[in-house]
Amino acid sequence: MCRLFGMLSIEPSNAIKYILEDPCSIYAQSKKDSRRLQGDGWGIGFYENKSPIVIKSDKPVYMDYEAFSSTVQRARSRIILAHIRRASNPRGLPREKIISKENSQPFMYGKYIFAHNGTITIPDELAETLGEWRHKIRGFNDSEVYFWFIMKKLAEGVDLPVALKNLRATLENLWMEAREDHPDKSRPYVGLNIIISDGESLYAYCRYDENGKLSKSLCFGDQPVFEMSYLLSKERLVVASEKTNREENWKPLRSGELLTGKMVGDEITVKIKEVE
Repeated sequence: MCRLFGMLSIEPSNAIKYILEDPCSIYAQSKKDSRRLQGDGWGIGFYENKSPIVIKSDKPVYMDYEAFSSTVQRARSRIILAHIRRASNPRGLPREKIISKENSQPFMYGKYIFAHNGTITIPDELAETLGEWRHKIRGFNDSEVYFWFIMKKLAEGVDLPVALKNLRATLENLWMEAREDHPDKSRPYVGLNIIISDGESLYAYCRYDENGKLSKSLCFGDQPVFEMSYLLSKERLVVASEKTNREENWKPLRSGELLTGKMVGDEITVKIKEVE
């Protein structure tokens, strides 16, 4: 599984505390469990003058600390996203195919920055539904197919909650048709967790199979591994794959919930809705 992070602030700021310094920062999460290392690339996304910028690497973050920390320090913005990758490989491709900057996250298109944690187990079938948008795929990361599906829906005027509903429905329908072609798989996806921004708001969606046998969170081991966490004050919203410290008032973002963070006046507001 990958590590996700997003922050929305009233004023431009950096996310050094949560990405690098906290006892369970997402950097600490990346190397906490030697059996579940997040060693397949990293990326930081942020906005400068309302324009999205994404800086990515295909190197293990814990072996590329100088470049990673330098990028985290550079990223001073109202909105910051970060992703540390543990590559999924549902197509069974050679490792050199799936590890590259193109395959690292976040992905960017227009005003959007997007990062995913989980696996689309039938990415080729999903890609077939993209039409002309399929030609935008550059790598071999199943998360990129998810990204372009959402970008296509948003471009068609569908709002994000409906786009996410459409994604799940499409995956379920595709699975009914294709499951016999994939005897080694038991479901169309394993985790649909995303953090996405349009440069104004921050969105986080948590979705995973609650009925399956789940391991515990990497650092504190006190929540399901795919359950996300968020932290809200008047000045800042932070969302992460799991809480980065015990001192602050983190709350869970549970499976099926979509969090929307916006700046209203001089405060950050959050709405959480169930996406069926």
